[in-house]
Amino acid sequence: MARIERTNQSLRGRLEELEQKMFLLKMNYEKYFAGIDRVEPYRDRQELQRTIRELVEEQIKNPTQQFKFQGLKARFQIFELYWTRNLKMMEDGTHPKMRFKADAKVAQAAARAAAALAAGTKVDEHAEAKQAEQEQVLRERSERMEREERAYKLVYDKYMEARKACGQSTELGFDAVREALNKQVRQIKSTYNVESVKFRVVVEEGKAKVKAVPVGAK
Repeated sequence: MARIERTNQSLRGRLEELEQKMFLLKMNYEKYFAGIDRVEPYRDRQELQRTIRELVEEQIKNPTQQFKFQGLKARFQIFELYWTRNLKMMEDGTHPKMRFKADAKVAQAAARAAAALAAGTKVDEHAEAKQAEQEQVLRERSERMEREERAYKLVYDKYMEARKACGQSTELGFDAVREALNKQVRQIKSTYNVESVKFRVVVEEGKAKVKAVPVGAK
């Protein structure tokens, strides 16, 4: 009995450490996407992937700890989808970070020119304010994208569960489903002039479907 308690305490500590490291890694990726850090925290990401694999292989027996671990693992999967999406945008040159860098160079050049004209070393307050504003916009955009990614993942999981229960194929990739849902969102917002759209997974005539519902009509 004492041995089981020691095992539970050890596992509880490992899960708490995993949660803390996930939070730190999320913050480090946000700084990387915002252009604050120049190096992707890929090694830390690999370390967490390895830790999660090890915990999966251990087959946690305690129901409470198993539930907590499954929640952490699902959250990490959502983070990874978000990170992968942003990294792809950076590779394609379409990430907001790229535009931020270009604006930063312009601001720096303007600051140097102003300093030369003034024959002194004055702080370009306008450039600093603009940079701070851009950083805030990037943070808000990243948070919005993460919320959207999490919402799409929840809809996808419910949709796959419903399809499985109905005997339908579950070989639909998340990216394909997300793209289809995103297309519906754009169409509904344009057609009904609404600010947001919510999805409901329903079963009609023995088949699972995702229905889009406009929210906040103007």
